[in-house]
Amino acid sequence: MKKRLLLVPFASMLLSSCSWLNFCGGFVPRDGSVTHSARYTIVNKASDDYTIDGEEALGIYCLEGFADLPYVDLGDFIFSFSGYFETQNISVESNADSTVWRVTYGRDHSVTFDCNENTISAASYLEFYWFPVGAASTNHSEHLQRTNDYYFRDSTFKVDLDEYGLSLEHETAHCFAPLFVMNTLFCSLCGVNIYFNWVNVYFTVGEIRNFPEYYECPIQGSNFQYDEMREAAVGSLCFTFDILYGLKEEKGYTHFIDYLDEATLDKLYSSKPYDNYAAYKDIVYKQLDELHTRIDLPSCYCPTTSASVSTNDYGDFYSEFYERRGIQRELRDGSLASTEEVRFEEDMAIITLDSFSVGTIAQIYDQDGNVKEDAWKYDSYHYMHRCMDRIEDHGGINKVVLDLSLNGGGSLAAMERVAGFLTDEKIPCASYDTLDNEYTIDSYVVDIDGDDDYEDHDSYDNYDWYLLTGINTFSAANLMSSTFKDMNLGKIIGKKSGGGTCSILSLVLADGTGITISSNYTMRHIEEDENGEKQFISIEHGIEPDIDFAYESFYDSEALLNVINSSSIA
Repeated sequence: MKKRLLLVPFASMLLSSCSWLNFCGGFVPRDGSVTHSARYTIVNKASDDYTIDGEEALGIYCLEGFADLPYVDLGDFIFSFSGYFETQNISVESNADSTVWRVTYGRDHSVTFDCNENTISAASYLEFYWFPVGAASTNHSEHLQRTNDYYFRDSTFKVDLDEYGLSLEHETAHCFAPLFVMNTLFCSLCGVNIYFNWVNVYFTVGEIRNFPEYYECPIQGSNFQYDEMREAAVGSLCFTFDILYGLKEEKGYTHFIDYLDEATLDKLYSSKPYDNYAAYKDIVYKQLDELHTRIDLPSCYCPTTSASVSTNDYGDFYSEFYERRGIQRELRDGSLASTEEVRFEEDMAIITLDSFSVGTIAQIYDQDGNVKEDAWKYDSYHYMHRCMDRIEDHGGINKVVLDLSLNGGGSLAAMERVAGFLTDEKIPCASYDTLDNEYTIDSYVVDIDGDDDYEDHDSYDNYDWYLLTGINTFSAANLMSSTFKDMNLGKIIGKKSGGGTCSILSLVLADGTGITISSNYTMRHIEEDENGEKQFISIEHGIEPDIDFAYESFYDSEALLNVINSSSIA
């Protein structure tokens, strides 16, 4: 009922501009003024990490000329989520005529909203990271010590919303911005998201795949949207892939609107939600065709019974990845490898590690601060301890194979801690931020025995280490392969890893579609050119093995030992 009340005033404004937009391939910015508003209950679905102090309500505004596109008041948005935002250190202020607004953290960090220019700017997009408090449930830096070895940045952050048909609006003592924009910049970048369905406002953390409450709303399955919403949705899609997508250069575009063909645009601008969903699927799974970019949730407009992804929607890489994963899982299920963390073959041990995980504090420690017996089930650092204890107890082992053949990635911090089991050397980690034009090389060491001494010799570098990789060795596991090879920690056996150079970013488009993308933060391999200048090379397309090994023999321990011994002799 609330949605019907808010949208009645716009019933006379259904003048389609879709054909003109499709023809010119651009966006139409509009002038808006607030016509209606209502407050909606905030439902905190991330209570393990954040206590939202103002859970009563968030104001949602409708602007003339934007139909069902939800807007928020700048200050109300920040202070309604007190507990996520560190509001005691945040101020929201404007100039005399309320056309330029500044959200400031402390004295040194701020973001400027200029309603005249229709721009959002800051010294760096990293300014947005200052406003939230840290998540309470997980310690990603535990057992890690970092140093910065190289840093270069040459950019500022400025977004012109006119380019995306989006608008900042102001009235006396108020600045209004699309909910999509505020969520993306202040929330998505920091790992949380706000979903809105005209019944409740949902505060979530991470990727959301199962969200039945979201679809319990009047517009679910309505099979209709206003043209203004479709324009904003396409604008939000292009905003996302122009500004935050880390593989723009590799995909060969500067402006995402030019990447989309006419048939796809027709579906995106259609008022029918299932057409929109079909277009999103085609863009994500067939055109971009890389595993870090995916659809998490259809919009709440879309009938969930008809919104699904099947293998028929996949492009070449998606298809090859999942087909091979199915085959390898069947092969492994037919061997002891599927039931044991460690298996042994003569003087060789094989550790199976299928993901890089960081457990929550509650999963790892009991009330007295002692490590729980089952912490290894939730955290890769403790999993490796369990495996290495078994190897030490077994005795007579000279070679250790870390099987990453079905490791699809996970936490970068978990991967770094696992790498510390292989070496006491400082481990370099190179990155390139495509949004900030920032090049960084950090080094880290890992406290393996947990005594807070990062200089003692506590790794397991007394063993000869090997990695087993294939196409399903992806993301953080791909980075592990690159680090392993760059540091010459041992030999990689198997097939080329599956790639994945970007961290992931989950966000919500203007129409409420939840997606995850390859973000602007990309991991790199370092080379030097003939002049000794550092070159930050993408690892998106995988790492070649040192020793070729057939997929069919991956879980044949005897065959694996034979190829290792043969390569040693050679």
